[in-house]
Amino acid sequence: MVNQGTTTTDGELHSIIDEKLTAFMREMQEAGWGAEDVAFAIDVVLRERWIDRALAHRAAREELPKDFVSDGNEG
Repeated sequence: MVNQGTTTTDGELHSIIDEKLTAFMREMQEAGWGAEDVAFAIDVVLRERWIDRALAHRAAREELPKDFVSDGNEG
């Protein structure tokens, strides 16, 4: 899945995220946190703040009719 407006592929995106997480893990270990503690904390934050929200947005988009056009007053 490519983000609209970009040319980044999944492989490129995964590589970017891996690079950023690797740097973050090093930074946290240098600050005295264990790699396992940091990894599990990242997992919890992703699940609680990002993954559930992304899945809810995906489900909402899938429920919309294909020919739906927003007039901005749905709320």
